[in-house]
Amino acid sequence: MSDTTPKVTQQSEEEFQAALPVSGTVETFFGPFELDHSFPTKEAADRIYDLMDHQRAAQLYLWGVPLVGMTRWRVAYESNYPSFGDNVLVSVTTFNARRGILTANESTDYFFGLSDTRDAATVLVIPEGLMVGMIVDMWQQSPSDVGIFGPNAGRGGTHVIVGPNTPAAAIPGPADDQLVHHIASDRVFFVLRALGDDEEVAELVSRIQLYNHGGEPTLTIIDGGDLFTAQYQPRGLAFWEMLHRGINDEVVAERDRLFMYWLRTLGIEKGQPFAPSDRQRAILEDGARVGELMAKTLVYAERLGGVLRQNNWRLILGGDWGDGMKSAQRMGHYDIFDPRARYCYEAVTTSPAMTIPTPGKAQAYIGKFEDEDGVRLHGGDSYVIRINGPVPAELFWSVVIYDADTRCVIDNRDGAAGGKATVGSRTPGLRTNDDGSYWMLLSPEPPPSGWEANHVQTIPGRGWFPYFRAYGAAASFFDGTYTYPTVNRVADFDDVAG
Repeated sequence: MSDTTPKVTQQSEEEFQAALPVSGTVETFFGPFELDHSFPTKEAADRIYDLMDHQRAAQLYLWGVPLVGMTRWRVAYESNYPSFGDNVLVSVTTFNARRGILTANESTDYFFGLSDTRDAATVLVIPEGLMVGMIVDMWQQSPSDVGIFGPNAGRGGTHVIVGPNTPAAAIPGPADDQLVHHIASDRVFFVLRALGDDEEVAELVSRIQLYNHGGEPTLTIIDGGDLFTAQYQPRGLAFWEMLHRGINDEVVAERDRLFMYWLRTLGIEKGQPFAPSDRQRAILEDGARVGELMAKTLVYAERLGGVLRQNNWRLILGGDWGDGMKSAQRMGHYDIFDPRARYCYEAVTTSPAMTIPTPGKAQAYIGKFEDEDGVRLHGGDSYVIRINGPVPAELFWSVVIYDADTRCVIDNRDGAAGGKATVGSRTPGLRTNDDGSYWMLLSPEPPPSGWEANHVQTIPGRGWFPYFRAYGAAASFFDGTYTYPTVNRVADFDDVAG
């Protein structure tokens, strides 16, 4: 017997009988239940079945959050852009086009796209240059970064993506200049961020190729324009309808077969129409409400200590092994559940460089959900965020403000700036303090004169939270050497902008 083998003490008959009555009341966290000669009474059985189904619905919400977010994104692009399909990239550059995407940034030009690996492997050719991107499946598991934080470190390269149903004959043979990645879903999603001025971005992106093996190497890009795309998870019965679409469009992983059974008991089944009974619909709607409350709690009242850092900032993706979101979502003896639900509720898509960051070769993300007094952040109040300089980021840094309800950039299009949620190193006209630090001003009113670049207008009645990003973050960003910003509520800006 090894040291880790548990020592089990046999339970006596008396102890067994004392733990549950043969007849009588069983007191539980969920209320009393009656047993009659060890049989649950009819009323108790009905309540227990309700309890089982409601619990399952809430947990299924947390389980389905990653797939629902990705499926809604795909469906929204199909609706917005008639020419959207496999091997097509959507260029996203405007405030409104970013506004429905979970925790998007305003500092890079985005290119989003999908491909299907069922008939042939997908081939993505990334050119040499300043590109940051990732390959991610429909459950938001990522086999690789691409671009400067990928395995080729910005030198360009050919990425071959193989899905669970890709025919062996439709996979290109080995080649020195290509990397092969296996994903767990049939569809693969691409997030590409191009860095540089307009001409540099256009030239870089023109050299991307995205196609299925055996097809013509090509590139198709749709201008996303200023169309709003809702990617965050819908509420109520619409959540389950989108989950039903997702599970019918994708393969079922071995680890998810028990969850698929739970769905079946609630009227949702792969290969069958979405037709839950009235009772099941009521339970699903309640499960979506309770499930989202659980997701909000995981995000805004974090209980996993491995991700918490100084000044109560939280590592969004990293953290101690098992506490933070990891790109493969798999630990030694388990697959993560709470960290996956938490991250995929507040944000979208992952990669190895994001979840296990290497100093100088990764993106760093931290978030904060209260001020220095431990009070939640309200859109009707004024705040000052002090950002210490220089920020240890080789490429750029930014602080972006998100709406606590949608988890998307704050919708202040009606404000003085006409839609602005970011202060950072790429903000034109950013004011720097004499000691190298920066003031970021937040208030529902327009900013003091001369402080427009450092200001973000908030919305009374709505909560908000900041993400602090550092692209190409140095070791000092992670090891406590660099001091993270402080967030303080103020009566006015006289002390900093007077």
